Parts: sequence; C-alpha cells; structure tokens
Amino acid sequence: MKKKILFIVSEDWYFISHRLQLALSAKKKGYEVILLSKDTGKFNQINNLGIECYNISWNRKILSPISLFKNVAFIKNKVKQIKPDIIHFISLLPILLGLLATIFNKDSKIILSITGLGTIFIKNNFQIIILRIFVKFFLMFSFRRKKLSVIVQNKDDLEYCKNKLICPDHKIYIIRGSGIDINFHSYQSEPNSDPIVLAFVGRFLEDKGVKVLIQAFEISLKSNSNLRLILAGDIDRYNPSSITENYLNKVLKNNKIIWLKNVKDIRKVWKKAHLAILPSRREGLPKSLLEAAANGRAMISTDVPGCREIAIHNENAILVPIDDVEKLSLAINFLSKNNKIRKKYGFKSRKIVESDMSEENVISNTLSVYEK
Repeated sequence: MKKKILFIVSEDWYFISHRLQLALSAKKKGYEVILLSKDTGKFNQINNLGIECYNISWNRKILSPISLFKNVAFIKNKVKQIKPDIIHFISLLPILLGLLATIFNKDSKIILSITGLGTIFIKNNFQIIILRIFVKFFLMFSFRRKKLSVIVQNKDDLEYCKNKLICPDHKIYIIRGSGIDINFHSYQSEPNSDPIVLAFVGRFLEDKGVKVLIQAFEISLKSNSNLRLILAGDIDRYNPSSITENYLNKVLKNNKIIWLKNVKDIRKVWKKAHLAILPSRREGLPKSLLEAAANGRAMISTDVPGCREIAIHNENAILVPIDDVEKLSLAINFLSKNNKIRKKYGFKSRKIVESDMSEENVISNTLSVYEK
C-alpha cells in the first residue's frame, strides 16, 4: 500500500508555485499525494496531475473564533478520513490550525515548514503582542511531540526556533527555500538600453515594503528621471497586510510605474529589468529574489531574515534597514548609475543561487526528511 502525504497549505496557487514539483517528485517515489487548501480556481490543474484536492474555506484576513473552530474541525475530520502517514503543514496559519486539529493524533508524522514568521512576528500593537505570546508557547509545546519535524528556510529562523522556541536540534532542518529551476531560469545579461528598470515581483503587501518602495522610487525620480519601476504581482485581498486598490490606482498615475499583474513567465520581467528590489519586513526565503538571482540580477533588499540569505550586502546586493525610505532611495540611485557594479553583482547572484538553492537540491533534501 502506498504511503500517503497530505499537504496543508493556504491556497492552491501557492501550492503550484512553491510545492508542486516537490509533490510530483514524491509521487514518483511512490507516495500518494493529497492537498488540502483554499480553492481559488486551480484545483482542476492539480487534479489532472493525479493529486486529490480538498477545499478549506479559510480567510487569512478575517480570523473569527467561529471560523477558526470550523477550520480546525474540518482539518481534524479530513485527517481522520484520509489517514495520512505524513502531514506536511506549510506556513504559519496552516501550522497553527493543523497542530490544533491533530493534537491527539498519535499516528501521523507531522512536518512543519516555517516559511517566515509573518505579521504576528512583525507588528507590535497590543493584540498582536498577546497573540504572539500565545503562538510562541503553543509552538514550544508542539515541538515536544515525538513524531514531529520542523523545516526552516534561513539561519535566523533556525536560531529562533532552537533558542526561543526550544526546538530540539534533532527535529529541525534548514532547507533553503522552495527551490528554483536553475536550468529554466538561466543567466541572461541585463538590457543594454535605457531607461534603468527596477522590478518588484510579489504580492502587494505593506509587509513586502510596497509603499516604502513607491516613496523611495518617487524620490529617486527627482534626481534621475531615467528610471522605470515594474510591479509584477497582484493585491492579496485575504492578507491583513494588503494594500488597497485605491492606493494602487493613485500610484499608477505616475507613468514611470508599470503594473504587469501576474506574469506567467517571470523570465520576461527579468529580461526587461536591470535590478531586483524587495524591501520586505521579513521573509522565509523569497522566491522572487531566487528567480532574480538565477537570471543574474543585482538586488536591493532589506537587512532582515530571509532576504539576507540570498541578497548579500556588497556581494550581490545593497541591503537597507526596514522602512527606511531615504536609504532605499540612495541604494536605487547608486546601483542605477553604476552598471559595472550591477553586472558584477548579477554574476555573483547566479553563483549564490547555484550553491544550494536549486529546486533539485531542495526537493532531494525534503524527500530525505520524509524518508527519515
């Protein structure tokens, strides 16, 4: 009988972009793969690949006690029905609700992929602080379970889990990101023609630094009109950190800011861009920067967990403090005017992503955790 792996993730599109190749590799190894996530219209695509899907109707923006209870009960019932050998929870909300749902499940082996510690560990209003305290103690308690392993994506989260959440060394693994296909994303030289194009790829969230980026870009334009900014992505309406459509519409009145929405082949963005920029407040290991690095782009990012794993200051990137508009603008001005440094950084980006961040390497390391 095939062993069953149940993936529990936020949305189906995230599973496709970040975990589909892992799931298909697990199928090749003989596992039966099942997905539990929010159906945003991608279930048919996943079903056609031989992966059974179950819809869970959670809303990451509105987390009422009633909806949380319903989701916990739904996960509990599905786990009882499916009887998976391994349950792989990915990202913080599925982890917390999934751990509650399986608190008395002694049979399934649990894997938690912490893809960044999110809004709960970034913001500091009173409600968030109280919630953070609860989450920390709940994770500390959960890490004591026997059949449980933890995967983190960066050294900062590794140290946090070990030192603050008291996760035993033998239960925790560092696997750097969700992987990047370095053959599909091959090195390509930056454009030879003006203007200098910066590209932000990702969801339009305050926590991704979108508003800070717009402010810094508009300041840079005052001294250097030879700039363009590409925004590739969309508004994530279910995220509490989402920017509004009204704000975006005001931004787009500036004809030097171009919105490409969701791009099917992101290589087309990097072919047009000279620089990748992501002023995020915290990440696991951002796939957008992995893709930019594989395509040979210099970077501007923030000196925060996750980003500094792939964007290394003065090697392939300039790192700036969180929400520092002035220093972000200075970094834009410096790299936009120094093409030799950009090209040097771009070559280094490609070398870094080739080291241990390839999709093949990440999948192999994750499958070995399954086997263990």
